[in-house]
Amino acid sequence: MTSDIAIKADSPIKKKEEDLLGRDRMAASVAGVINRSFGHEDAGDESLVAGIEGEWGSGKTSFINLVLKNLESSGREHSTIKFNPWNFSDQNELITDFFNSVAGELKRPGGEEHEKGARKIREYCSKLLKRTELRIEPKISILGVEAGLGGIYKTGEEEPLEKQKKAINELLKETGKRFVIVIDDIDRLDARETRLVFKLVRMTANFANTVFLLAYDRDKVGKRITEKGIKGEEFLKKIVQLSFPLPRVDQRDLFGILLGELDKIIKDFDATHWDDGRWRNLFNSGFKQLFPTVRDIRRYVNGLRLDLEIVSAEEVNPVDFLGIEAIRIFAPAVYFALAAEKRIFAFPAEDEMDGLPDSLAGWVDDSGVPDPEARKDVCEKIIKEKSPKGLADAVRGIVKQLFPQVEQLYSEKDGPCVVDEPQGEWSNRLRVCSGDVFDKYFSLAVVSGILSEKSLNDFLSTVENMSVSVEKLRKFEKEGKSRLVLARLFDRLDDLDRRLLGSLLAAVFEFDDEVKDTHLGGFDSDSVDSQAWRLARQILERIEKEKRAGFLTEVLDSTGSVFSPTKLAGILNREIEAEESGEPRNEALLTEGEVRALNDICAERIRNAAEDGSLVDTKDLPLVLYHWKEFESEKAVRAYAAELLKTEEGRFSLIRGFVSEAHSQAIGDSVPRITRTINRNALGEFADLDELDGLVRGLDERALSPEKAELLELYKNPTESF
Repeated sequence: MTSDIAIKADSPIKKKEEDLLGRDRMAASVAGVINRSFGHEDAGDESLVAGIEGEWGSGKTSFINLVLKNLESSGREHSTIKFNPWNFSDQNELITDFFNSVAGELKRPGGEEHEKGARKIREYCSKLLKRTELRIEPKISILGVEAGLGGIYKTGEEEPLEKQKKAINELLKETGKRFVIVIDDIDRLDARETRLVFKLVRMTANFANTVFLLAYDRDKVGKRITEKGIKGEEFLKKIVQLSFPLPRVDQRDLFGILLGELDKIIKDFDATHWDDGRWRNLFNSGFKQLFPTVRDIRRYVNGLRLDLEIVSAEEVNPVDFLGIEAIRIFAPAVYFALAAEKRIFAFPAEDEMDGLPDSLAGWVDDSGVPDPEARKDVCEKIIKEKSPKGLADAVRGIVKQLFPQVEQLYSEKDGPCVVDEPQGEWSNRLRVCSGDVFDKYFSLAVVSGILSEKSLNDFLSTVENMSVSVEKLRKFEKEGKSRLVLARLFDRLDDLDRRLLGSLLAAVFEFDDEVKDTHLGGFDSDSVDSQAWRLARQILERIEKEKRAGFLTEVLDSTGSVFSPTKLAGILNREIEAEESGEPRNEALLTEGEVRALNDICAERIRNAAEDGSLVDTKDLPLVLYHWKEFESEKAVRAYAAELLKTEEGRFSLIRGFVSEAHSQAIGDSVPRITRTINRNALGEFADLDELDGLVRGLDERALSPEKAELLELYKNPTESF
């Protein structure tokens, strides 16, 4: 059976009939304030700025829609401009888009006065865009520009822009045109963008017959516009004349909405599996804490409907499904960890221990009885480390309700894990705690993207022995999990002492040198190469600054790696250069002298590899040769390349070293597209291309091996896709 209830977009309501929170009365009051402000004798030549304040997901956009609907039904003519601040990339673009919107709306009804007004607004905007000539008084600093809340003047000219603004105001009054300008989602902007929006509202677009409705989270915005001793809260008071904080939603209303939606969904399930008692226990265990806003309810309900398109309602227990889906949607990292640790959460009961699979051996003692403390430690680690901030208690409560075995682990009783209900009954009732049914609840968990805590712990236990660690990493690579392992290591570095950190870094360098991990495009920051460098940086940051050089020397002494240390040295050189230029992105890890010493070590290591013939097979040969030239000299690199050109094998080895491969997948592709190319310009930095062209031109292609023939074709025609 498949749910026939459509997934609803996370869209705000647009009319009072959709208002489930009883806010239309307040919206009507706000609309009345706006109507009375138009043409009021106290309004003057300035706009009214009203703030709709509330936390993320509290319904600010829906409330504004109700206000606009009430304005529309009042019979007072006005134009509404919904201005989206997300659409601009800089100050000039923001100002241009805004004034174009206002001018276009003013011009729309037609008439000479409207045309004149639109033209004046565009002229005002044009002058305003000459930022280098602007001075705004009195001064505060906004976006690095001296700005303030007073008049705006054009430096070097006697005529102030304020005069132009006054002319626009007179026209707006004459035409009777009224504007309601809505700027929503301000609290989603960064600090720079937030300041810029408020600067626009107060200092450049402050016209008569204009009302701004701004939607934002007051606390977030206040922090973002605080600058150089001027508190954001004070700045807000100067800009926003009226603020309307949205009242917190009554939990009873929220639960009414949630339960109403769930009633529609559980109709698809087998009613014989519904248990009111278990549902009440689950609801009060932590489940109800996950829904502080209507948006959270909508997100959850849509998630349920999506998963019901994949998981048949006939295959799972409805109470368990509601609980597991709550974890998947609100604590996804916990959901994936549960899927990876089936042996912890769906462990057989004591009377079903016969024939325990080998995979569970790590969680039983010598007598074959499960070790409850070890399992509890893993469970607690998952919940504490992977739950979003503030949700660990709620997640723990849900997990304990869904998995009787886990609830037993947290009890004060001694002895092995024993539950009253046999696992066979769990299976009949399609419970997630049944090992037979467990996997059906995790259809959205990508198995290849899961790494269990036990696997990671097993790897960390080998760190002291570098060769064993490297072998483990090779095994993970074969399983397609090496990237995942490296990513998980970042969270465990603080668990290792200085000696183990050095051994780990040496193992990662050794592994990185040999692994072929193709970059999946320019934004692939999770490749083995990238993660190896980031691990090196984070490990070095954990070492006292004066001891880092010695620590790194010890690491290099324990590994024959060439590529990884060379790449590291190159990056550290760039950091020193950035520091010297006054534009550092990060604090340099080593001093200039220490980096020079590292360069010498890497240059010697590259020279040795060139002499023993292994350099040509080094990972990313162009990068290594580039840094060799940087660390030692161009002469040394060219001499090495010239030596390779003397033999046919050497020539093809050099060409092979400059072949790069990239994977990409466009919409409609069932498999990734592999592109191979040779960068002839890069090759020409180290070898004489004219000489190489002449040498390969004279080859008998029919006598070449298939691999060499492919290399020759790629050299002649540098890009090939297949």
